[in-house]
Amino acid sequence: MTSPALSAVLKAAVARDYPEIATQGRDKVDILQAVMDAHGWRPVLELGRELRTLSSHPVLRALGAGQTPRHTVERWSTLERFMHSRHRTRLVEHDQARARMTLRHVAIDGGKIRVVNDLFIWGVLVAILETAGFTGLTVSLESVVIYGGASRPRMLPEVTDLATFSWKPTRQAPPPASEAPGTAEPQEVRGRLQKLMGEDLLHPWTLEESAQRLTLSRRTLQRALRQEGTTFSEMLQRSRVDAAHALLGDSGLTLTDVAFCTGFSDQAHFSRTFRKYNDVPPSALRELVRSTGSTARGKSLVLARQRSPR
Repeated sequence: MTSPALSAVLKAAVARDYPEIATQGRDKVDILQAVMDAHGWRPVLELGRELRTLSSHPVLRALGAGQTPRHTVERWSTLERFMHSRHRTRLVEHDQARARMTLRHVAIDGGKIRVVNDLFIWGVLVAILETAGFTGLTVSLESVVIYGGASRPRMLPEVTDLATFSWKPTRQAPPPASEAPGTAEPQEVRGRLQKLMGEDLLHPWTLEESAQRLTLSRRTLQRALRQEGTTFSEMLQRSRVDAAHALLGDSGLTLTDVAFCTGFSDQAHFSRTFRKYNDVPPSALRELVRSTGSTARGKSLVLARQRSPR
């Protein structure tokens, strides 16, 4: 979900709701400022929430897979870094017991961010958190509730780059697998581990947590993978590369989107690991897919996996 994708959502919403405001040839901030000048600040926040229309987008699903709102916001911050955004969202304070956190919107060059940009990003984060299933969201600026409250303030406080989000603590982690410890065959263990990792490739999986989620001891998991000729680290890398294969055929995703969704630390890490398993960078395989169609794509994936170390 790169900046062009966000801009496309914004322009479509403005064309629908505010047809008198021209969007052609204008950047995001100019469009938002025009909306605010004509209709006030609230529509700017709502335009950020238009991101909900992309609820099936792989990037939005990856963002929303975080177990808590804090994890979701941390993933958003990672995406901002992936996009080399000039503006970043920083976690200032987190109070898990009270289900609230305070975020600051900053310019990495130390400059001042325009009010419309702050409001738009707060709306985007509301959309991400709501799409992820977190409920009872409110957003406050200097104790003035701008989203989710009963009152509808006309004026914004002076400071708009510092926002406090609160929510209902209703989301729970998935239950562990039901099998008894140590009873699974090695191949079954490998398949279960692949499935577990594939559910959320952005999660910082560790051997200890994975074993616990699979109701296995650490030694049992290690032994089962060793019998399959692989390791935990190898399994994680292969799971990410396999997921990247599936996403490379989506023309609506950039390579940055694919790298982010599959849990790589950055674009260089993605390209380096992908080449290790496939002898070609992801850009080359994507060009092959686009130029020859799905049949060739299927063949290329088979060949790539045959070359992968086991």
